[in-house]
Amino acid sequence: MKLLNDFCTIAGGDTDKIWLRLNPDHPIYHAHFPGNPITPGVCIVQIVGELLSERFGRQLALSKIVNLKFVSAISPVETPMVAVCFDSVEVDGSACKAKGTITAEDGVKTKFSMLYDEQ
Repeated sequence: MKLLNDFCTIAGGDTDKIWLRLNPDHPIYHAHFPGNPITPGVCIVQIVGELLSERFGRQLALSKIVNLKFVSAISPVETPMVAVCFDSVEVDGSACKAKGTITAEDGVKTKFSMLYDEQ
């Protein structure tokens, strides 16, 4: 399922810090959770993968979560803009290891270290 340009849109930034505008009207938020929308962790993992796919011009899929910490919930109503910040991105053949954070004006929301492989 592709989330970029539907669940969220790129609002600016560069390759290492990408600002995303979340779509509070997306159907995922109606189910997770009605009246109190929260960004699902699986969507965060997917968005990171899609950003890396666009960066390298090839389809990448999650192969391993090394570390994933949800520091605080991301509400598209309270926090409509977040930044995906890549602290390091290492490519080894068809594999890509990314470490970074997702932040908002009020601080860090998520910390991640994940491996993606070419599909």
